[in-house]
Amino acid sequence: MKYFLIFLAIIATFGLFSGASEPVITPLKGTWVEPILQSLHIGNSILFNLCVAYLGSFFFWALVVQYPEAKRRKLLRDNLSQQYQQFKESVIQVLLWSSVGGHDTQLPKKLCDHVEFRTYFDANDKQRWYDVLNGLNNRNDFLQDLLFEMELLASEVNYVLNNVAIQDARVHQSFKLLNENINRLKNSSVYTDDPVKYVGNFLWGILARWSFIDGQQQDDFLELMIKKV
Repeated sequence: MKYFLIFLAIIATFGLFSGASEPVITPLKGTWVEPILQSLHIGNSILFNLCVAYLGSFFFWALVVQYPEAKRRKLLRDNLSQQYQQFKESVIQVLLWSSVGGHDTQLPKKLCDHVEFRTYFDANDKQRWYDVLNGLNNRNDFLQDLLFEMELLASEVNYVLNNVAIQDARVHQSFKLLNENINRLKNSSVYTDDPVKYVGNFLWGILARWSFIDGQQQDDFLELMIKKV
């Protein structure tokens, strides 16, 4: 709809010059635009008044509705992007504490890169990743920390869904699916019978950009969806 209104505004602009009593306004005389406008000139006052009315309404809509909405959408999109980055760093921090009991302060941020993440946890036939899973099995508080971080991300996504009219059906469906998966991991008996296995698979899929259906992914799917908000 937005692009249709902009298209009509462009048409109305040409109609404005076509319907004006003067063929070309003074600032445009002698420019490359003048011959085009002269060829369109019909001097129709009804057309002129309609175009003026539409352009007035269009600029009112752009200033009062579209601009604030675009600004608000950008604010929520940037905030969600930051929260997603924070989610990855916080989760990786818990995973490192679970596996080795400590870490370098810069390591979580470094491992947010999916290549670095896979290289680190794939080392020694995935021994580091098995240490993570064993640590989560032995320390329920680490598992609860991960579920808490996942719940925070789901809350941020819900806030965006409730406050932004998302027109892209794929984006809307992806965010809903993310929330549903997190809720299942927290509450469904199918997953809570072996929560470490399913939570581990879920986080590996996000942090390593790995799909258990399609294999290795080059792009961070959630980042792509956030950019389309």
